[in-house]
Amino acid sequence: MKEKKIEITDYFLSKEKFFVQKTSVVGVLQTAPKPKTIKNYYASSKYLSHNKEKTLFAQVYFFFKRISLKSKIRIITSFKKNFISLLDYGAGDGFFVYSLRQKNIDALGYDPFFKYSEEGMYNDPNFFNNNNLNTFDVITMWHSLEHTQSYSQTLKNIKSMLSDEGVLIVACPNYKSFDCRYYKRYWAGYDVPRHLWHFSPSGMKAVFSSLGFELLKTKSMFWDPFYVSMISEKYKMSRLWFVKGFFVGLASCLVSIFTKNPSSVVYVAKKRQ
Repeated sequence: MKEKKIEITDYFLSKEKFFVQKTSVVGVLQTAPKPKTIKNYYASSKYLSHNKEKTLFAQVYFFFKRISLKSKIRIITSFKKNFISLLDYGAGDGFFVYSLRQKNIDALGYDPFFKYSEEGMYNDPNFFNNNNLNTFDVITMWHSLEHTQSYSQTLKNIKSMLSDEGVLIVACPNYKSFDCRYYKRYWAGYDVPRHLWHFSPSGMKAVFSSLGFELLKTKSMFWDPFYVSMISEKYKMSRLWFVKGFFVGLASCLVSIFTKNPSSVVYVAKKRQ
C-alpha cells in the first residue's frame, strides 16, 4: 500500500467509513477521524478478545489464541529467562495473564475496555498514576499499541514502569505485509476505528528510537496471517472464507521470508542506557 489517504470501512461492526492517512512519522499511519466515543466500537459480543462466543469463527479464534500462548512465552523467555513480574497492557479477557499466574509468575493485566473483577486485572484509567505499582521485568503489548489514543504517551508511561534491565514486547499488524497488499481495503489488520494507528517495521523502529528505546530484535507472529486472512475473506463475503484465508495466510508467510514483512511483527526492545 502506498502511504496515501485511503478509505476503509468498519466491516466488523458499524459499517462506517474512515480514512487511513499519513502522519508526521514516516511508516506510521493514523485513522481519521478519531471517534469521540471509542468504547462504542468495542461494545459487541462479536469482539472476541473481550467475549467468549461459541460460533465456528469464535472457535477458530480461540484455537489460534491457545496455540500462540506457547510462542509468546517462548519469545519472552528467550530474552528474559528468569523474569519475576510481568504487565500485559491491553490484556483483553486476561487469558495470557491467567496462564502465567498458573505458572506462579507475578503477572498483571490492564485493559481500559474490559470490566474486571478478577485478581490481577485492572481497567482503571488512572492505572499508570498509581505510585504503589512496582516496575516490571517484562511488559507485553500483544496487539494493543495500535488501539491507544496516543502511542507516544502510552510508550512513555510504559517506559516509566519498565525496570532498567526489563524488556518491552510489542506486537502490531504490519501494513507492508503481503496479506495487506492482497486484501487492500478489506484487510482485517486495519480494523478501523479500533485501530487508531498503523505501523510498518521502519515506522516502529523510528518510534522506539525517538522515545529512548533500543530495539533488540523483530520476529514474526506465525499464526497471525492465517487468522487475519480468514477475517478478511469474511469481510469480502467469501463463501469459502476458511479455505481461502488459509491459503492467502500461507502465501503471506512464504513471501515474508524474502520480504521480511510478515503480517504481524513482534518488536523486542529495552530502555536505552
